[in-house]
Amino acid sequence: MNRSIHLPEAIALYITAILGSGILFLSASTATVAGPASIFSWMIMILFSFPLAYTFAALSRSYPDAGGAATFTRMAFGQHVGNLVGWFYFLTAAVGQMIVSLTGANYIGTTFDLSAVEIALIACFILFIGGLSNHFGIRISGKMSLVLSILLLILLCIAIVVTLPYVRWDHFQPFAPKGWYPVGTAVIMVFWSFFGWEAICSLADRFKHPEKDLVRSALISAMVIGIVFLLLSFITIGSGTYGNLESDSSPIGVMINRALGFGAQLITAILALIVCTGTVNAFVASLAQLGYALSRDQAFPSWFYYLNPRTETPTRVVWLVVIFAGFGVILSTFLKVRFTQLLFIPNSLGICVYILSMAAALKLYNRSTKPWISSLISLIVLGLSGPFLGLHILVPAVVSGVYFLYNKAAKKYWIKIIHNTEKEEGNEDST
Repeated sequence: MNRSIHLPEAIALYITAILGSGILFLSASTATVAGPASIFSWMIMILFSFPLAYTFAALSRSYPDAGGAATFTRMAFGQHVGNLVGWFYFLTAAVGQMIVSLTGANYIGTTFDLSAVEIALIACFILFIGGLSNHFGIRISGKMSLVLSILLLILLCIAIVVTLPYVRWDHFQPFAPKGWYPVGTAVIMVFWSFFGWEAICSLADRFKHPEKDLVRSALISAMVIGIVFLLLSFITIGSGTYGNLESDSSPIGVMINRALGFGAQLITAILALIVCTGTVNAFVASLAQLGYALSRDQAFPSWFYYLNPRTETPTRVVWLVVIFAGFGVILSTFLKVRFTQLLFIPNSLGICVYILSMAAALKLYNRSTKPWISSLISLIVLGLSGPFLGLHILVPAVVSGVYFLYNKAAKKYWIKIIHNTEKEEGNEDST
């Protein structure tokens, strides 16, 4: 294994993993839900990201494996929990691609005043490009993903700087117009912007100095990302860029248009479209490998255990993801469900992955060690966030039920095949 990742590269990888489509719209969506008090939801998540990032970094350092969170939970709780984490991940990212594609499409739609149907068609086109490129084995390289994330970070910094003159203190009054409960709801929404700390786990065995750099890079990245996110929330609220469909869907584009004009907004929309297309490409590739591995382990239908002979790509899983996400985009458009309302589906599943991972850390580490303490803190915070999921907590419960029903049916299927095979072999021996 080529150990080529040093501290600067590790920090860049973490920032790349965390920066995604969520930051393109969540600063406005959370403000719409909780008012100016939503800035507290960002503060809570920023503080929470430190023990969470530390725990995942410590797990990666102690148990370097490409399986990541599924490996940790499998080691602590057995095969079924590991497979269930794989299912949660798969559905989190598959639904997430609906949100990512609609985010990029909405930036274009806001710029050119497109209808909901036209925006949905652009989102489906983004998904199709992601599927087609992966079908032929064309994937966004790690360096290209890094470049796109750097451009996104620069865009966020530009939006912060040019919007500062528009910040007014009276926009912070009243501070909690809907009470304090919506702040908890906003915290659940903000989770979407902080998923990714577990993504670097699979690269742990490629770090040059994992014993030092895994934890240091995670904490430095948490600090950098936290500052940017908090400033973005501040200027979004202070400039009053929230509360309607246009600003909630593409607040950065609206802020840049107000300060620098239509040309700058157009560039922002194109960049957002490119970033979201690149994100879809990367996630479809990742999901294809995950689905292929799950089908290999009989946690998915065996029909998906297939590699294209030309590209050696799990093309059946690729198109499963694209068709699933595309159907979700069309259905949500038909039902007039805004993509920000879909957040609770992947967030509830992702939070369950984090809960199981933190519980695994509690079991794998000795009591009172630093990783044990950080995982305990993370688990307590995750537990406190549970009530704000409301009925969405049923999503992981339903997925768990479907998994165990599938597992039971698959077991009966394989037992039947084995029994028939043994029966045929017995008949041949008799002959």
